[in-house]
Amino acid sequence: MKVVGDAKDTPPNPQSPGPVQDAQVNDPSEAAPSADQSAELRAEMEKFKDLAYRAAAELENYRRRAAKEREDAVAALKERLVSRMLPIVDGFDLAAEAAANVSDDAQKTYVDGYRAIGRQMLSTLESMGLSVIDIPADAEFHPGEQEAVMTEEVPGLKSPMVLQVLQMGYRLDGRLLRPARVKVGMPPDLSELDQKEVKGHG
Repeated sequence: MKVVGDAKDTPPNPQSPGPVQDAQVNDPSEAAPSADQSAELRAEMEKFKDLAYRAAAELENYRRRAAKEREDAVAALKERLVSRMLPIVDGFDLAAEAAANVSDDAQKTYVDGYRAIGRQMLSTLESMGLSVIDIPADAEFHPGEQEAVMTEEVPGLKSPMVLQVLQMGYRLDGRLLRPARVKVGMPPDLSELDQKEVKGHG
């Protein structure tokens, strides 16, 4: 019987793996970045972060400008539309005043219908932001919201007063759209400068 020798006497197998090799050493170029490189990297990151913030701010500003431009365009369009409708409202007011003393029943019915159309039109404009400038009786004259188209000297007055509203004034969304046209009572002793101030708004 053939006896198998010790393992150490066994000739090496050329296909068997050799001893475990030591771990490869990383290339020096792949080592951790130096302090200077880290500082440069942080600076680059801050630069791009700043650019991102600037881009976001510019985008937000653009959105706000675009929204404001749209609002302004809508407001301008509405103002033109309402302004063109006011003469029609004035026409209804004048016709209603002219027919105030009508006694015939048939004509009264016609006038009432005419007034109803005028009120409906005014109501529609009010829903768009139109409001009448209220001028109470014996109100003081206020340049800007009131336009003096006629004046009359009235004894006893201490300051210019509105005697009669000749044409209604209106605001649109709180802003003056058209001043009220009025007849103004003037104090006899009003200075020439004050008279010019009143008439200058006529």
